[in-house]
Formats: sequence, C-alpha cells, structure tokens
Amino acid sequence: MARQDQTKIISGKDLGSLALEDFCPRCFWLERHNGKAPGVFPGIFSTLDSLSKKSVRRSFLERGILPDWLKIENVKSIADFKKISVSMEDCGDWILTGTPDDVFELKDGSFHIVDYKTSKFTETQDKLFPMYEVQLNAYALALPHQGLKPISKLTLIYCEPKEELDDDNGFKLTFISNNKEINIKPEIISNLLKKARKIIDNKNPPSPNPNCKGICRWVDDLSKKLSEK
Repeated sequence: MARQDQTKIISGKDLGSLALEDFCPRCFWLERHNGKAPGVFPGIFSTLDSLSKKSVRRSFLERGILPDWLKIENVKSIADFKKISVSMEDCGDWILTGTPDDVFELKDGSFHIVDYKTSKFTETQDKLFPMYEVQLNAYALALPHQGLKPISKLTLIYCEPKEELDDDNGFKLTFISNNKEINIKPEIISNLLKKARKIIDNKNPPSPNPNCKGICRWVDDLSKKLSEK
C-alpha cells in the first residue's frame, strides 16, 4: 500500500499538536516530509478504548440506555458515521482525517461527540488539553459533511483507574469517568491548518522550539556526534 502524502493529509490529533505549548515547527516539518520516527504505542490503550465503546453499544442494545459510568444526558441513539476525510482547500489545501470514538444523537435532533481518554484526570494530563480541544473541534467541523448536524456538544471522557485493586482475591481494577466539556470553536481548525501549511511549504526546516526534546533535537545531537568522529 502506498504511503499517504503527509504534506497533504493531516488528522485532527496531529493538527492539535500545533496548539501545544511545546510544539516544535522543525519536528513537524521533518515528520511531514520524511515520515514519523519509529515508535511503539502501548496496545493496552487501544484495548481499553475498544472496551469502552463495546460497553456503550452493549448497554444501548440490551437496555436502550448508556452504561451507568457514562454520564451523557438526553441520548436518543448512537449515530452511525464513517472515518473522516474532508477536503479543506480554503484552509491550506489539506485533507482533514480522523475517527471519533462515539457520536450520540440527542433527543432534540442534534449530535454530541465524545472522545475517551484512558488516563488520570490531573493537571499534567491537562497540558494536552489544547490538542484534544482541536481534535474534537476537527470532528465537529467534518461530521456535518456526513449529514450529522447540527453538532451541539463536545465532551472528553477521562477514564481513570482507581488507586487500589477492588480486592485481593482477583486482579480487578475499577475505573471512574470524568467529563470535560469542550467549547465548539471551528475557527481554530482553519487557523491551525493554515499555520501547518505555512510551515511545511518551507523548502528547508524552520527553526526548532528552543526547548524541543523531540526528533529534531535527536537529529542535531546525532549530527554533532558524527561530526566529532
């Protein structure tokens, strides 16, 4: 399968990295032109996300309501949707992609997008909030192209493990959920898409974030070591 052209296609989550305080334009340029550095994403997080979505669908199928752990009100049904792929020609000529975790149709006919995050709901985790805010707003901007409109609510669902096992008879760990409402701000998507286009259209990599600890710092350190030999 041919590799996607990362100078033309961007996910809502990758776009959200531009909103982070430690965003490095040079790392972004390198990754878009040469591909992301190899890395390992722990599979357990994908498993937990899958279990969350299975719980939602099973509860709705068997009881006609959401599971008790998911505090979302006025849900009429679970909406069907496809993977997002929307042309954004007026915002830097990008194709915006992504897949929401769940979309619920509400009783008033509007739609509520949620995204599950398996993590503690702490101040450190909240440093990633700007990225998640962009990710959800990207979904809100794109899903109406599939007929899911209007979008009335966006919510992050933090699924947080308790500090202790339920008991010592089995390795059972209970999770609690915390909701964080997200404001709908479609303008942040167009602004960041234009910013991303401006960065990658440079013929040469831009200056790095002075505090970068990512791929460009690694490349610089390697170059220095090789030049010293």
